[in-house]
Parts: sequence; C-alpha cells; structure tokens
Amino acid sequence: MLEFTKIEKDVLKIKDYLNLTDGKICDLSVGVRYMWRDEYVNEYAVYNNTLILKETGPDYQEVFYFPIGSDVEGALTKIEEFARSKNITLSFGCLTEEQANFIKNRYTFVDISFDRDWCDYIYEAEKFKTYSGKKLSGQRNHVNKFKKLYPDYKFKVVTKDDLERIKEFFVEFKKSRTLSDEESSELCEAIDLTENMFELDQLGGFIEVDGKIVAFSLGEVVGQTLIVHVEKGLTCYEGVYPTMAKEFATAFASDSVKYMNREEDCGDTGLRTSKMQYRPLELANKNYAVVNTLFDKISAPVYIKTERITISDIEQSDKLLYQKLYLDDELNKWWGYDYREDLNGKEPTEDYFFNFQNSLKSEKEEYDFAVKKDGYLIGELALHNFDYFGGVEIGFRFFKKYQGKGFAYESATALINYCKTTLGVKTIKAKCLKENLPSKRLIEKLGFLSINEDKKYFYFEIKL
Repeated sequence: MLEFTKIEKDVLKIKDYLNLTDGKICDLSVGVRYMWRDEYVNEYAVYNNTLILKETGPDYQEVFYFPIGSDVEGALTKIEEFARSKNITLSFGCLTEEQANFIKNRYTFVDISFDRDWCDYIYEAEKFKTYSGKKLSGQRNHVNKFKKLYPDYKFKVVTKDDLERIKEFFVEFKKSRTLSDEESSELCEAIDLTENMFELDQLGGFIEVDGKIVAFSLGEVVGQTLIVHVEKGLTCYEGVYPTMAKEFATAFASDSVKYMNREEDCGDTGLRTSKMQYRPLELANKNYAVVNTLFDKISAPVYIKTERITISDIEQSDKLLYQKLYLDDELNKWWGYDYREDLNGKEPTEDYFFNFQNSLKSEKEEYDFAVKKDGYLIGELALHNFDYFGGVEIGFRFFKKYQGKGFAYESATALINYCKTTLGVKTIKAKCLKENLPSKRLIEKLGFLSINEDKKYFYFEIKL
C-alpha cells in the first residue's frame, strides 16, 4: 500500500521529478507546490523511481496527478489499489491532452473535462524578448513609451540583499489597489514564495526607477519552459508590465528555453484580456478525469424477468425475508461474511440488513438484487468488487428449500446477460469456498473458467 508524505517546505525533495515534465502545467513546479501547500493538502509517494502526487482541496476529495518517472503503469496500479482500499473515486487532475488520452484508453468508463479558467497560457519565449511582429505591436509600443518616460530605468536580478526592498515594494503594491479576497490570498502566497526564493531555487528580477522598485517578477525553469509565478507592478508607471515581462524573459529564457508559461487567469476577465493580448501559442488544458466503474451504469430500479422468477432491487417489503436470509447460519458460512463481526454482540434490528445493503449501494461497493418467485424473496444475487477495467464479481445465495431446483442458474444467467448487454461488463469473476462443491458446480455450469486457487477459495472468471 502506498504511504504518502505531506509536502510542506521540503518540496525540493521532489524537484528532480518535477523537472522531468515540460513545464506546460504550472502546477507541476516547485513554486506552485510551495505557494499553495496550506490551502491544498499536497502529498507524495515514490514507487519504483516514479513520483505519485495526491492533492485534496477544501471542497474536493483526493485527486491524483499523472505519475512522473520510469514506471507509469506500475504507479497507476498502486494508485488504483489505494483508491479501492480507501473506497474513494479514482480521479486525476492537471492532465495534458496526451495524458488524458492515456487514461481514457487505460480504463473502461472515464469522464474527461476541463475548466477554461484554469488553462495555462503558453507563449514562445523569444517573442517576449523582442515583441516583434504586428500582433505584438501594442506591447512593443508600451515598452517604448516606458523607456521614453523612464530612460534611466534598470532591470536587476534579485540577490538576497534585495529582499527587504522587495518587501517594501509589495507593501506599496498592496496600497496601490483594492484587492479581492482571492487576490489578497495570492499576494500573501507570492510574498511567502519570494521570502524563500533562494532556498527553493527560484529566479527573480525587478525594475528600478530612480532607485525605487516599480515591478517584480519571479519564476523558474522547468524543462524547456520558463514558468512565471509572480508578476507585480505599479501601474502608475505606464508600460511597466510589458517591460517587466520582456526583461524577465531576456534575463532567464536562455537558448534552451523555448516557452513561457504565464499560468492561468482563474476566470478574471481583465486578466484574461491581458493574457490574450500577448498572443499565446496555446492554452494548455488541465484535464480532469473521473474513472468510473460499471456500477455507475446501473440504472435503478432494476427489473429482470425470466420464465419463473424476477430479479429486482431489494425493497422495504422484502426486508423480513432478507433478514431471515442473513440470519441463516448454514447459508452464511458459504457467503464469506458474518454480520456478527460488525455488531459486537448486539442483536440486529429489523431494518439492519436492509439498511446495510443500501449503505453498500450508496458507497458503490456492492449492488444486491432480490430474486423473487411469485412475489416472494427466495434468494439474493450480488455484484461487487467492481474494477476500473469493466470487471465485476458475482455472488449468490438461496434459501435451502429453493436450492437444487435451477433457480440459482436461471437468475445468475439472466444477471450475467444484463451485465453484458446493459452494463457492458467485460469480465465477471466468481469464487467459492473449496468445501462448497455445489457452488463450484454451478459456477462451472454458468461457463466460468478456473483461473486460480488458494488454501481457502477456488477462483473463476468468464470473458463476455
């Protein structure tokens, strides 16, 4: 089982893995992982030289990033095992288009989406150094005006001796505008990152006019991409932002740096307009993938009719017979579950087993079906252990008086056909205790093939 470590100020421990990416997703950088470590619970594990990142937000459960390293397949298998053991939805965030297609091809039932507000803006780094061409004439004109107004301005690379002055700049920047709650939060994170920039291997530069800092920018190089995490300027100095962007690119986008990632606009209309004016090469979608099991294709209420019986959801009217089915010790020694383990010596109430199967259903662990003859429950079928690849396990039990009469075979055959035609199940598994020879014979009669055995069980599967 994967063991995760919380990412705090030790984010540099995973830097070598992050540097294996192309920088097109800003979230996979030291700066972003550090800046938002308090708002989001960021954790990591390493499996076979492969980084596994997991994130939990204030309003969403665990989301995994695509593994980074030499054993992507093995890491995904470990992630799948973790998600199943914790009974959480298997979901992935910040996927590139290529990664999203990989996930879609790997699993049977996947929903892929992205939010335009969180797309990263990717530009050609060389364009920022010159603003050449007609499409960037506006930025070029702003820079020329800034140079005309402030001919003696200086751009400087940040040193540790400059940090106190940059703090003073942030104070003036905050006073110069009215910030929303989100902007205030982002500014606090930017200040924190700046204070620790040298420990975190960040790059910084500022523009100085008459000895006063009027703009500041901070980022890092990941792969072939210069990611800009922070860019702040005093707008009373006309043209300061295009000039800052140009100087930052000139200073830090070396020949090996082909792109600049200026991160997302978060849905801010003004910021979006500004970023689009710089003519992005692409908007990098951060795709979100939810891997469903075929449980999600079950449309309640289920109703299947055969010649002698019906298969349906277990209803309130079935609960007394359903309880009797659970309390039959002779049956339950083959079922593989003893309800007493959960009750700690207490007697089950009339509603206990009915509510229990509903809880399994709501958690998408198991879907139980009533098998009825002439309107009365005579047994139960169950689909459980849904996997991410179109597989499921089937189970069954019947009152003793209805055994040996073909009801189990008839109902299981109907449910298997439902799995194939309605749910699109690819593989059905089954198992039985080695002493339960009648169950073994039934499983084999249904067309299952033996695939394994251990000291306790025979294991079977059928490909549909």
